Amino acid sequence: VCLERGWREFNSETGDQWNLWWRTSGFSVNHHRNLYAWQVKRTYINHIPKGSAICRKDNLVRYLRCMRKVYGSIYDFSPHGYNLPLEYTKLAAECSRNGRPFSSKSDAEDKLLEEKPIWICKPVAQSQGRGIFLFRKLSELSYDSNTIVQRYIEKPLLIGGYKFDLRLYVCIPSYHPVTIYMYKEGLARFGTDKFSLNDLRNPFRHLTNCSINKLGPGYTEMKDRIGSGCKWTLRQLRRYFQQAGISDWLLWQRISSLVILTVLSHVNQIPPTVNCFEFFGFDVLIDSSLRPWLLEVNLSPALSNDCDADRSVKKPMLHDMFDLLGLPLYNTGLSVFDIWLDESDENNTEEDKVERTKDALTNSLPVLNAADRWRRKHRKMSARQVRSRSSSAAHAPIRTVSATIPSNFRFNNFSKLLTFLIVEIIHLPKSNYNLPKNKPNYETNKHLLTKMFQSIEDLKKIANSKKWGNGRDWNCATSSEGGWIRIWPIVVEPLNKSNTSNVKQMVSTVIKYTKTAKDLVKNHPTASECQLNEFLQQEMKMSGEIWIPPV
Repeated sequence: VCLERGWREFNSETGDQWNLWWRTSGFSVNHHRNLYAWQVKRTYINHIPKGSAICRKDNLVRYLRCMRKVYGSIYDFSPHGYNLPLEYTKLAAECSRNGRPFSSKSDAEDKLLEEKPIWICKPVAQSQGRGIFLFRKLSELSYDSNTIVQRYIEKPLLIGGYKFDLRLYVCIPSYHPVTIYMYKEGLARFGTDKFSLNDLRNPFRHLTNCSINKLGPGYTEMKDRIGSGCKWTLRQLRRYFQQAGISDWLLWQRISSLVILTVLSHVNQIPPTVNCFEFFGFDVLIDSSLRPWLLEVNLSPALSNDCDADRSVKKPMLHDMFDLLGLPLYNTGLSVFDIWLDESDENNTEEDKVERTKDALTNSLPVLNAADRWRRKHRKMSARQVRSRSSSAAHAPIRTVSATIPSNFRFNNFSKLLTFLIVEIIHLPKSNYNLPKNKPNYETNKHLLTKMFQSIEDLKKIANSKKWGNGRDWNCATSSEGGWIRIWPIVVEPLNKSNTSNVKQMVSTVIKYTKTAKDLVKNHPTASECQLNEFLQQEMKMSGEIWIPPV
């Protein structure tokens, strides 16, 4: 994908400046701090400080448990779990509560054993299904590192007798304000042996990781309804649902809410950042009642192309994500049309500029055509954004302030704020202005200024917020880019109220969204998918699209 966009790999020996640093593992906080110390405006990294906290299984269990205690059943989308060894005694108490004294007869013992709940053990520090196993009795549990144990979902939705889960791709370019995008396409990953609870030791029945199932004996076989391999696209899955008469519109809205609520569980721990983003892989299981369950969040989802489903999903997804983030084609993130803007033109003649242009544009024709399409598309997007902004007169002074106030400016008191606004924005000389110090004038000026800018707090938010080096302002996040759909904020309002809202208000909005979707399905059982989308947009006053996989 990077080569198709005309990018080249960074070479430290050439002395060039890198533009995008992509790592499969996260950056430490100190690493981020060192990067920001010298980072130029066109330098980007693919991880946000502390943004990977929900990718650790033990953290995810703890965060969701805390949110469930505060907000109730809206967070009942993850199986109940325990962090071991810290919570071993709680797990033992739960197992003893669900267990019964065994009879001396073997047949009665087997019957009682089948009635006991099944647990799944997952090592915290491992991925790709390594170290995962199932058990019924506590005596079967063994571990040598930090581990989580969760209730196993015993009634998953099956297709042709095979278990599957969903791999959904989520991009978070900003936590301040909270901005979440989810890709329309994704993958359905299947086990390669038919599901059965009678054999808990067969990973090909219970685990859907491709890294495990591609080694199984049934991977290349033509399986019932599934075919060969172990992956479908979400488009294929939705077509199966239609053929089977399964109404899945509400399912996808629940999944959208699940993703938002998971991100909100740790949003308060993330510091403000610029020029960095997170790319997650959410694993979601669907049970027999079409209820989604969050299994885990992957920090660096696999981008390899093992089959046709991978190629049809991952390559366009990455291209669309780079467009979403404003990383243009050609020359490692620098646009074809402004790669010399940072160079001095004092000693350069027009002939030199023309020669450099010809030399720089000697790449392959497909790359140039793609770059031209990218330029035209973003020119249209910019024109639409200008028209939308100019349609509201209230937005104009706010954006002027945002572009004028330095990013490192802080308002320690009202006098400093008012002095800055009058001197710097209205451009009055400092010697001609003295702020009155008596209380009546202070209050009067404060009232007038508050009325002008709606609230001082909103003004502070704008002054302290930073745009990306390429001009991306996530206070005005686009509703979609290619296959990426913005699922949060649901509505982009002036000053982006989601930025000034607390987590409680955001969770309340998600609760309202989920409840509205349920009521629409109940009140309009025969409505089409398009009609339900329109109803939901009207009820929630949404400014963007509804996320739902294609058919």
